[in-house]
Amino acid sequence: MPVEIRELIIKTEIKTAVDQINTVNEVDLSVFKEEVLEMCKRMLSEGIKKTSYRR
Repeated sequence: MPVEIRELIIKTEIKTAVDQINTVNEVDLSVFKEEVLEMCKRMLSEGIKKTSYRR
């Protein structure tokens, strides 16, 4: 009985140049956090409204 063994190895390397790194200030970061938080709250509240169980 023949046995076939297959193996696939994928190696990746990610490099970033020092001059390509963007710095984010604290104000922009806090604004982004608030936007994400509000978006998540809105999506959760819309999901709750859509589910209706008939009993």
